Amino acid sequence: MTSPTGDVLTETRAAASRLLGRARYFLPEIVLAVGLAWTLVALVALGGAFAVDVAIDGHRGTTAATVLDGSDYWRTVVRFVDDQGRLQTPASGVSYPVGLTPGENIYVEYDTADPTNVRVAGRTAVDGILPVAGLVAGGWLLVAPLVVWLRRRRARHGTV
Repeated sequence: MTSPTGDVLTETRAAASRLLGRARYFLPEIVLAVGLAWTLVALVALGGAFAVDVAIDGHRGTTAATVLDGSDYWRTVVRFVDDQGRLQTPASGVSYPVGLTPGENIYVEYDTADPTNVRVAGRTAVDGILPVAGLVAGGWLLVAPLVVWLRRRRARHGTV
């Protein structure tokens, strides 16, 4: 794309300026979309936790497990022997691992049809409702006022 004078840089800057102007105008909707996406991701994650619980409850096995080193905030790794006598160390870790420390011995419930689905015994997706609801509510406490402010600013100034 060249201008009549052949200055590609000037044309590129003009196109970028137009694009940024449009993005600035639609900023309230963009922020709202991010909030909705955040909420959807949280609900899908919670739905996934309930699906894993249904699978475990359908073919439940219970056994003792050891929390391994190498666990972190996002994933707590455990090792246990399943009902077939096989040593299991699910790569995705254990569900609902709050408060576990390496070397600790715990009881776990697992899906005998798929021993990679494992959770701490006595914990379920219901335990995750409050934290997820808190994250979603906290996100909307930031997003909602920001969207209102951006829309008012756009209405006053014609742009954000």
